[in-house]
Amino acid sequence: MMNRWVIAPLRRLTQMTTLALVVLLPLLALYSHYKQAHAIADLPDNQWRTKAIREIDKTVADDPQRAKWVQETQGTLWSARIGGVSLSDPLAGVEAIVSSRSLYQPMLWSLLIPVAATVLLGRVFCGWFCPMNTLLEVVDKGRRVLRWLEIRDRDVRFSLRNKYVVLGLSLLIVAVAGMPFLALVYPPAVISREVHLWIFGGAFGLGVYLILLIAAFELFVSRRWWCRYVCPGGALYSLLGRFRLIRVRRDTQKCVRCGDCVKICQFDLRPMLVETTGMECTNCGSCIRGCDSDALSYRFVLPLPVIAKPAALPKNADAPKQFVVMLLAGIVALAGCSAVYAHHILGLPHYSYKENYPQAPTLEYPAKTGPYDVLMTSYPGKPVPGEPATITFYIKNRNTNEVYAKPVTVRVLQTATFGANTVVYGPETHPPFDNQHKFTITFPSDAEYIVELTMQVEGREEVIPFLMVAGEPSAGTSIVVLLAASLVVFIIAVRAIKIKRQRRRQSQQTAVSMEAV
Repeated sequence: MMNRWVIAPLRRLTQMTTLALVVLLPLLALYSHYKQAHAIADLPDNQWRTKAIREIDKTVADDPQRAKWVQETQGTLWSARIGGVSLSDPLAGVEAIVSSRSLYQPMLWSLLIPVAATVLLGRVFCGWFCPMNTLLEVVDKGRRVLRWLEIRDRDVRFSLRNKYVVLGLSLLIVAVAGMPFLALVYPPAVISREVHLWIFGGAFGLGVYLILLIAAFELFVSRRWWCRYVCPGGALYSLLGRFRLIRVRRDTQKCVRCGDCVKICQFDLRPMLVETTGMECTNCGSCIRGCDSDALSYRFVLPLPVIAKPAALPKNADAPKQFVVMLLAGIVALAGCSAVYAHHILGLPHYSYKENYPQAPTLEYPAKTGPYDVLMTSYPGKPVPGEPATITFYIKNRNTNEVYAKPVTVRVLQTATFGANTVVYGPETHPPFDNQHKFTITFPSDAEYIVELTMQVEGREEVIPFLMVAGEPSAGTSIVVLLAASLVVFIIAVRAIKIKRQRRRQSQQTAVSMEAV
């Protein structure tokens, strides 16, 4: 069906296109914000975002069709609209349905293309589109570096059933709590959100640490751990594609049983031992490209009730049964749940910046202390050094719904890589005015700042810190970290070379001793 030499370039092109889309979508959202505010001409000239926004404006300004396409393109890999076509991750759709206990027709339409593609091609999103899979493929290549550095690369195995249990438990929690949360931990959604936060605010959030933690675990502990054993999205794709029509199939007459396909498969599915790959396969085509005898290829295969697997393969035949059991438990739990609306997954930004504002973005930071809900807003969302920014605090008692009527104190500190932070504002104490506490603060330079709010909470003084970024902070900290990491790598490389020389010397001495005997 497809030449094996075409598969790898085509897949890499698809992966790179997906990564480009992850960056393009928030750029288009940022462009739309400033376009509505008629503020593109006022943007500072020394920022790459300004150049990108002006290039987008130059491209679409004189073309109504392009302008319409930009207007109809928004979202993330979790849920997006591309040129007016709505697309949602099946996991997003299932979570929305379970949490709201309702079927929302636009949501169902947005699931049509992804679900149809999965039924036809299986876990093709995982192998061809998922940015987390792309990152983890690079991490997997890093295991070769570990071996060269004489560092043991461990590969702890887990049951393939685990991800189906994770999926079932997650949906059960969503059903009981009536609150969707998978977008907070599902890597494709996390990566999209972090890129959006970086483009809008110039800094990453806590989601980066989750991605790095998974990558480190896969590098040092368990190969392709997340995708094989944990990912709830991968579990759902596997279930939807259990009887997919396009599969990797082995021609037993051409197969010379060299084992190259077994070595190259990152999911350890051992294509040499089966005639047709099962539901765990992502159709990435790596085994097809690595088969010199052309024994493996994509084929149209009619779904069979049971697909035989040799005993040597990881057993996952009970995975769908476990998922069904967990799903039934969730349905039973629904009887005691109160109906809530599913989260608004498409609108952007959906977690930090005000939506649909015809102005430069306004940043929001929520916090809680005692019985109070605190919301800090900043206009503009990313303060310009040397120019006044308006910082406003809205404080309300969540139990009585009363506005906090006491004065609050604000202090601003500029963070330092080494040494103590520097106070650049305050402390200033203001009483509330019109149900809000408003401060005008000028951030002196491009840097990261901590805005400290001090208030009385149940008879004690409480300090709440908020992280702010002004301008374009320098990469001084990153350079220090890079230098430190480079030093560590240098030391490890020297150690590896020393071990290799000692081993070579011992081998030579052994050879000389053997000859003498």
